[in-house]
Amino acid sequence: MSFKRLTAGAGVAAAALTGLTACGSDGDDNALTVCTNVPFAPFEERSGDDIVGFDADMMQLLADRTDRELSWVEVDFAAIESGSAFLAGTCDIAAAGITITDERQEALGMSDPYFRADQALATTTDSDVASVDDLEGKRVGVQTATTGESYAEDLEEEKGLEVVKFDDMGSVANAMKAGSVDASIADLSNWNSFAEGESDFTVAEELPTEEYYGYAVKKDDDELLGEVNDMIAAALESGEYEKIYREWIGVEYSGQLESAE
Repeated sequence: MSFKRLTAGAGVAAAALTGLTACGSDGDDNALTVCTNVPFAPFEERSGDDIVGFDADMMQLLADRTDRELSWVEVDFAAIESGSAFLAGTCDIAAAGITITDERQEALGMSDPYFRADQALATTTDSDVASVDDLEGKRVGVQTATTGESYAEDLEEEKGLEVVKFDDMGSVANAMKAGSVDASIADLSNWNSFAEGESDFTVAEELPTEEYYGYAVKKDDDELLGEVNDMIAAALESGEYEKIYREWIGVEYSGQLESAE
């Protein structure tokens, strides 16, 4: 499967990056402020002063449907997962490749699924690690508060590996390139994108987990959650979703969301 590398100007829409200050809807009724954590290609990535990617294009559809101005705020992924970013008024919605889990549904308003995801074991191309069975004594980089972290921790005792945590996937990739970690477990789409952009990286093993991404809002924000779900449904019906999928994932959409219904 080929994943599209992020380049300047790519995508159906490029959303402006506004910086790190809190600017949720309490301050501007016409703003749709999105929390994210970059880099997480091909879903969100910087291109100059813009945030581009699969999620950026989907959030632009939501802003257009609701006649609001789209802006972005970068936060730690843990602030999204815990709901603290919403409680602080930092943003209205989060788009960051967020896997829908029971725990997150307790803390957040989670949208309908919009992407089927799996995990991957990634290594450098010169590594002797070919599968999770080769991880004894190895340092495995993960992003904090992600399902990749949970997956690695479940293997820690069984496979004899050491889990090393980072705040974002860019830091994980840099650590693996520098040799301070031997491998990483994270979302397959993300590592495929890294591997396409960096010849030093490869996906050693795909780890089917049948996860689904959703967009997150403040718990009990039923109005915005309804607008998000309407946007996803409309994008699927109109063909806009298929265009975005093809642009950023690099293959045709073939109904991967149907098994989530």
